[in-house]
Amino acid sequence: MGIIDKNLSLRNRNRMLLGIWEDEDKLVEATSELVRAGVKIQDVYTPYPVHGLDRIMNVRRSWLSIVAFLCGMTGFSLAFWMIYYMYVQDWPIDVGNKPVRFGPSWVPVLFEATVLCTAFGMAFFFFFRNRMIWGIKPALLDERQTDDRMVIAVETGEGVDEKKVLKIMKDHGAVELREKSGGVQTTI
Repeated sequence: MGIIDKNLSLRNRNRMLLGIWEDEDKLVEATSELVRAGVKIQDVYTPYPVHGLDRIMNVRRSWLSIVAFLCGMTGFSLAFWMIYYMYVQDWPIDVGNKPVRFGPSWVPVLFEATVLCTAFGMAFFFFFRNRMIWGIKPALLDERQTDDRMVIAVETGEGVDEKKVLKIMKDHGAVELREKSGGVQTTI
C-alpha cells in the first residue's frame, strides 16, 4: 500500500448500500453484526470519533505516528547540523567561557526544530494521505454525515447478499436506507 489509499475514494465505486443512523450505540451494534455476518464494510462515516469501531472493523493502525517520528528526527538532525556548523565550523566564538562543542544552550533550538518539523510533516502527510488537498470537493455520501448522522457504506458485488445486509441494517436501527449507483442515490 502506498501513501495514498485508493480504497478511500468513493468516486470509483459501482454500487453501494448505505445505512444512516442517529445513535452511535445502534451503529456499533449494526457494524459488529455486519462483520459477524461476513459482510465487507467499505467504511463507516461519523461526524465524531466513535470508540471501538476500528477494533470491530479490524482497521489497521495508522502510519501517521511513524511519519511523525521520521519528521521529528529530520528536524532534530537538520537543527543539530545547522547549530554545529554555525557554532563550531563557521564562527566559533568563546563567549563567557562556554564550551564551543555541544552545550545546554543547544537544547531549546533542537527541541523547537523537532516540534516544528513534526507538526508540518504530519499536517502535510495527513492531508496528502486523505486527499484533502485544496480545491478537491469532498465525496460525501450524505450531507448530514458531517453534522449529526452516521453512515455505514457496504459495496455490493459478488458474494454480497443485499437483502441480508439491508435486513441487518434495518433491524439495528437504521433511520434511512439508501442505494448509491453511478453517483445517484435512491432511498430504499
